[in-house]
Amino acid sequence: MYSVLIGIATAFLLGISSLVVVIFRVSPLTSSEFALPFFFLSLIISISSFFALSISLVQVFINKHLLHKGHSGKFRRIISSSMRQGAFISIATCFVILLHLLHILNWWIAVLIYLVFALIEIAISR
Repeated sequence: MYSVLIGIATAFLLGISSLVVVIFRVSPLTSSEFALPFFFLSLIISISSFFALSISLVQVFINKHLLHKGHSGKFRRIISSSMRQGAFISIATCFVILLHLLHILNWWIAVLIYLVFALIEIAISR
């Protein structure tokens, strides 16, 4: 049960370390064409694992009765929904950053992007 959370935390640490390496060693805006995809890949990994870990820890902390042995199915649902929510947040954030790099981002476009991903999550979770 805790091994999944440890795996997510490990992915977060690896994602953050690769993001730091890409930002400080490669410089995605001034380097060649392979630096920007690695920047977005490490950003997706770090943001999705951070939000998946935080959302799942908050939900487990709120529902402390899930830590008993008979609730592995509910714990699995919490982990899968938090990983999906983390992936949606990271994809939306990378899309907002990409639009900002292309100089076509307004604040209302960013709000609409996050709203679309929130509505997709609401539709999937029902």
